[in-house]
Amino acid sequence: MVKDVPTALDDDATNAAGSSSSLIGATTAGGRSLVYQLTSFYLRTPLKLFRPARFDYLHYLRVLLVGDDKAVAADQKITHAKAMRKSQFWNPRYLYYLENSSIGLLSKGLNKYGWRVIPERVLPPLIANSAAGVVLYTTYLTTLTHFSKSSDNNIPTCHSPWDVMRAGFIAGAAQAIASAPIDAIYTRSSAEQLLTHAKNYDNLWIYGLRKLQEIGLVGCFGGFGLSLVKECAGFATYFTVFELLKGHVCEWAIESVKQYRELKFQLRESRLAKMFQVTTEDDQDRQLTHPTSFMSLREENWFHKIFVFVGGVSAALLLQVIHYPFLKLQKIHLSRLEAFDIYTKAAANSQKNGNVQWKPEPELDNIKIKLKPRNKRLFHIYYHSYLDTFQHVYFIQKSTGSTCRWLYKGFIRNTLAIIPGTTAGLLFLEVMRNKLGEASLDTPTHQFKSPFQSF
Repeated sequence: MVKDVPTALDDDATNAAGSSSSLIGATTAGGRSLVYQLTSFYLRTPLKLFRPARFDYLHYLRVLLVGDDKAVAADQKITHAKAMRKSQFWNPRYLYYLENSSIGLLSKGLNKYGWRVIPERVLPPLIANSAAGVVLYTTYLTTLTHFSKSSDNNIPTCHSPWDVMRAGFIAGAAQAIASAPIDAIYTRSSAEQLLTHAKNYDNLWIYGLRKLQEIGLVGCFGGFGLSLVKECAGFATYFTVFELLKGHVCEWAIESVKQYRELKFQLRESRLAKMFQVTTEDDQDRQLTHPTSFMSLREENWFHKIFVFVGGVSAALLLQVIHYPFLKLQKIHLSRLEAFDIYTKAAANSQKNGNVQWKPEPELDNIKIKLKPRNKRLFHIYYHSYLDTFQHVYFIQKSTGSTCRWLYKGFIRNTLAIIPGTTAGLLFLEVMRNKLGEASLDTPTHQFKSPFQSF
């Protein structure tokens, strides 16, 4: 009987099996830690679900489809009306709302342009929104962690309002700097320009690069003062309101309910109350067991969910209260800057062509940004453009009689569009919390339960 002697091949197989096991273990551990970091980072900041999108990712596609539909709308109007008369129970408005919804626009765009419409015309605004959100929340979390470490705070889940306000102010400034070129493209691109350039540029990336070259580096930061004030004031209020309601107000409400229940229990167990009560055996057994906590963990979780929702909606509403009038001022300011760019470009072209007799229109002589000499720097011109914008707002105030009414016109309709998104975001947040372990993110003493632990 010959015994099996281990050979070099067996050693190689054992080493290969050991190395593969190590590779699998390292991959599993790395994947688990990565998923933990991503999900914990996402669930620690539910406020991003309540932030409205900075750029409409279907704006360019909507302009193109509406512009193309106007050409064939006259031919289809008669046949469409005849078809609708046959159905007495169908309202044409329902079809209009369905076709102009996000799903309807995407389906129409896919049918007309193919799948290339997504990377060329839908993804650029989506990536711009994601980049703006990454800059905003990364700056906010980093600065808030730095301020929280430097300040003495006994409650780890509740940050100081002063720290939150400073972190939100800095985060808003960072987002204003990062979003200045995209804002310059987005606000200076009218529907007519988009339809005109769509014939030359099918790709929104190329259109953005050409627009940036046309505007220039200094032009990208034209009107940056309004954007800086809007973002800093808006997000300082936004983060402060949310953290205040989610943290301090929620803890105060929980403690108030606990104190009320404790007082109610002490009054029920007092001697004066026992004199007027008829005790039974069940009451005697109940008296022997004293509650250690006057609120269960499930009730505390429900309190946190309610205040997350209330804080998110309140913060989104206040953000719109600050941003909405500034957006109108920015549109006026940037439109006048664009008119100035067109004016200077036409003047330069006329000088190149030798047209010395070319003069500006008489109505343009009153604009302050054109009264500066040509040898002055562009920063002086942009400074006087603010004065011109405020003069225009003053003219609107004299003609309408109420500046606030003009600034907040259409505010309710624009703000109500945020509430369905916040509700859907809250539901998604709670589903993710239930799946990935809610207690690990609410209390740091609990251990995170990852779906990779079964490996």
